[in-house]
Amino acid sequence: MREKSKFITFLLSFIPGLSHLYLGFADRAVIFLLVFFGTIALTAGLAFITYRNAFLAILIIALPIIWLVALLDAFSLGRKIRLYRHNNENGGESNSAVEIKESNRKVITLALSTIPGAGHMYLGLQNKGLTLMAIFLFTIFFMGWLSSSLFLFVLPLIWFYSFFDALHIVNGTKTDEEDFLAFFPKIKAEWVGWGLIFIGVLIIVERIIYPLIPYQIRNYIQTSIVSIIFILGGIKLLVKGRSMENGEEGEDLCQKDE
Repeated sequence: MREKSKFITFLLSFIPGLSHLYLGFADRAVIFLLVFFGTIALTAGLAFITYRNAFLAILIIALPIIWLVALLDAFSLGRKIRLYRHNNENGGESNSAVEIKESNRKVITLALSTIPGAGHMYLGLQNKGLTLMAIFLFTIFFMGWLSSSLFLFVLPLIWFYSFFDALHIVNGTKTDEEDFLAFFPKIKAEWVGWGLIFIGVLIIVERIIYPLIPYQIRNYIQTSIVSIIFILGGIKLLVKGRSMENGEEGEDLCQKDE
């Protein structure tokens, strides 16, 4: 079999996945192509749904990372192929074929994990993957439906949790799927109720009341809310600290009396 050129591999890697097709790894090629174009489509979709061009800045960070990972993976595979071929020609033993199969599983899992839940489904954790994917997609749908960026902070939290959880699982760290699903029944109905009321009030304020308020007054309101939160938080910490000090002093006096 003809040896693959490193230079051609490098040139083809500018579109993640083509270099893997050249090396003969069609499964990895499809994954990297899906991740590359899927990231572009997902980012463009979020920018269109939320009417915010800030999402396009994600491409500036994500695309170079995907390209670099695909490039390093392609050169690593090329090195393993050459080592495997060299050992076979010399009659030696090599674990390169096994390493390639094991690394395939890890790379495919991490690539699919760019979509929260997909990596878990690939690993056989269907319930956990479906739950994470449903939460992520429902958040996007909810933001687009209400034309609100209120839940924008939830998306990176879900993404990072899903990605690193899949990474720990594929590296051999055992994670019980039942423990994850058992978390939801522990949530009290009262918390859910108050949370829904709070979200509803925020949506009414943001979408109905805020547009009726002049811009300068809105800035004053936002600044006041943040300031009040910091003040109340500081007061609570001071009161809690003093109560703990008084409790320790009381214990010391009791010990002296004894």
